[in-house]
Amino acid sequence: MPNAFLCKRTGFNLKGENILKIAVFTDSFLPGVGGTENALINLCRELISLGHEIILFAPDYHREQKFDEFMVYRVKSIKITPNDMAALATLEYKRVLKITKAFAPDIIYYCTAMGMPKLALKVGKKLGVPVVATIHTKFKDAYYSSTKSRFITFCVIKSLVSKLNRSAAVTTVSEDMKRELFNYGYRGEVRVIKNGTPARKIGKIEAKKIGGVPKFIFCGRLEQVKNIQFSLKCLGRLKREKKLGDFVFTVIGSGSYRGKLEKIVKKEGLAENVIFTGLVSDRSKLNEYYSDANLLLFPSTFDNDGLVALEAAANGVPALAFGDCGAGERLTDGENGFLSVRSESAFCDKILEIIGNEELYAHVCENMHTIPTQTWREIAEIYADLFAEVANVK
Repeated sequence: MPNAFLCKRTGFNLKGENILKIAVFTDSFLPGVGGTENALINLCRELISLGHEIILFAPDYHREQKFDEFMVYRVKSIKITPNDMAALATLEYKRVLKITKAFAPDIIYYCTAMGMPKLALKVGKKLGVPVVATIHTKFKDAYYSSTKSRFITFCVIKSLVSKLNRSAAVTTVSEDMKRELFNYGYRGEVRVIKNGTPARKIGKIEAKKIGGVPKFIFCGRLEQVKNIQFSLKCLGRLKREKKLGDFVFTVIGSGSYRGKLEKIVKKEGLAENVIFTGLVSDRSKLNEYYSDANLLLFPSTFDNDGLVALEAAANGVPALAFGDCGAGERLTDGENGFLSVRSESAFCDKILEIIGNEELYAHVCENMHTIPTQTWREIAEIYADLFAEVANVK
């Protein structure tokens, strides 16, 4: 263990603020590639760049892992699903307590709801260190989709609320998720702190047009909760009703639901229109896919602050999302994006309105730079202020 972990706070950062020592606990980390993993890594990177110190605990996922940007300790885990990214960390309390005590954190931070937060709270209580939580995910939807069991889902949600009640502060990434936590039964204060933006800035697009064959796109995990099947059914309906001529729908990503989606494509008669690319990890190639598209179809009710809409906008592609959930919170309909109510007929009508109104489409493209965003550096500063406040570090 590096000697630096054996000393107390080392001084001040460039802004003259105390350096915080932050112990992070998460069930979601590399090699996972989801939104929680990406958000956490970006946040930790920026906290370190501000001069703060990070130590992170994550499951081992039953494989060798290499990560050298900051100190990561892997905790033994139990493979509970075919997808071992959902591993449940066993509570290696004594070892983790020893490491955390030597690090001497000012704050303990967790951002998931499975085994690691329980460990974080236990360690925090023993060391007298306050614990802060961030909830990114609609766990009720996720667990019911995976288990189809209302009882298991109820137990998970009850456990999550118990953890939140024992946390010194609770944050989430959208107003929609804040309401969700209240629906779960949590009655404490919840602070909304949005995710940081992609590195690529959203610029002003000059008079972009659809023209020719409309090209739709989706990018993300291929899971039922992402609601890609809804987009397929809408496009199938428009094709059957001959309201939409030739078009292309490019689906980028991998996941356990791909087989089901391929069956839906066949059932809806979309075999000539839909392309599954698989996972695209090359950023330049991904940008090419975006730049070639006209509209991101993003009818997810699961995503709380889906950065895919910002990623698409940075490549000149507006998003169509539902207006009453986190995925569409940053968008203003007809100004910097498109919003629909949750029905097939309304979503279909919106697609036709978008591709049939070049003036409206160009107006939205020209104004996507107005989507409210903050950099990860700005978000890290907000979290650092919150941590300092909770830890009473002046």
